[in-house]
Amino acid sequence: RMRFVSTVAIGATIAATPCLLRSQLTSQSADSEARQSTAAMPALIKAFEGHWSLKLKFEPSKDMPQGLDGTGEETWHAGPEGLTFTDEEVLAAGPHTVIVVGIFWRDPKTKEFHALDCSNEIPVTCDVKGAMGDVVVRWTGSKLTVDEKEFSQGRMMTSRVVWSDITANSFTETGYLAPPGGPFKKVMTIHATRAAAR
Repeated sequence: RMRFVSTVAIGATIAATPCLLRSQLTSQSADSEARQSTAAMPALIKAFEGHWSLKLKFEPSKDMPQGLDGTGEETWHAGPEGLTFTDEEVLAAGPHTVIVVGIFWRDPKTKEFHALDCSNEIPVTCDVKGAMGDVVVRWTGSKLTVDEKEFSQGRMMTSRVVWSDITANSFTETGYLAPPGGPFKKVMTIHATRAAAR
């Protein structure tokens, strides 16, 4: 299966370690971060809206000693009146092509962000159940983080993707995985460059 952080999942799929894509919130301070006034939907839309070209690099692993490079493209667009924000991705690495749609929204009462992921790698296409309690989104105004959790290989694994170094024409997306109680290990990096609208 594939989860919200599709690029991490490509690496997991290639390395024959599926179902690793979900993580959990690790600190209360991060939760309070999400409630700050800088975490407004308009700022998120302004940071990412548009079309982007992607260069992917997966770190070396036991099953991929040389690592793996890939390419992709994604388009972020806001729904009417900024109620939702959608990320549509097509990613290719080795023989794998992954299609992902992520939908973000902000609860007007709690001021917290939420997300739903859909993918050609998820048996039911959209992970509605996970969106209700397993996905944690934090937006500080300069950095976006999506954490997910999932039971895999007999234990709960965690994944984290961080969008950082955000400028008008580029950003960096970094994916991590961690075992229960263990440190996060970087598994992939994406460099995005703004491209002409399709």
